[in-house]
Amino acid sequence: MQRYVPLIREFAARDEFLHDAVARRLGLHSTDEKVLRLLGEDAMTAGELADHTGLTGAAVTALVDRLEALGYVTRERDAADRRKVTIRAVRMRLRQINALYRDLHNAIDALLSRYSSTEFSIIVDYLTRTTKIFAEETRKLASADAGPKRRDGVRRIAAGARAAG
Repeated sequence: MQRYVPLIREFAARDEFLHDAVARRLGLHSTDEKVLRLLGEDAMTAGELADHTGLTGAAVTALVDRLEALGYVTRERDAADRRKVTIRAVRMRLRQINALYRDLHNAIDALLSRYSSTEFSIIVDYLTRTTKIFAEETRKLASADAGPKRRDGVRRIAAGARAAG
């Protein structure tokens, strides 16, 4: 763990900085870019996006409004239930975003090709389980909602947030 913790901290920070750089290149907020990456080719309702990201409903609405105005997403009404609206990323815009990640993808492909299929299976298992842990921890923090909401729309735990800062 003494080797793991500093590595994962740096990994997480570098991942954040990368997403921030891509978002700035696109003229987006980093949260907008991350939501677009999570959405990908799938469609979700605003409620599903809120559950998936830990953002408040109001923050998701504002985010979708921004992305729709910029041509990154569309809203589609359900034919059976007109109250249900799904959000879908515009494929052409996803391709533009993906192009900014092309060099990264090529470098990661080259790196992963160095591992045996058994080692690769372990990497996939670790990432799958870690992603589930991250999602669960995000849900816990968002659902605690013991205090005021931050301006960026992410729920915060009042006692912990005040104690930290």
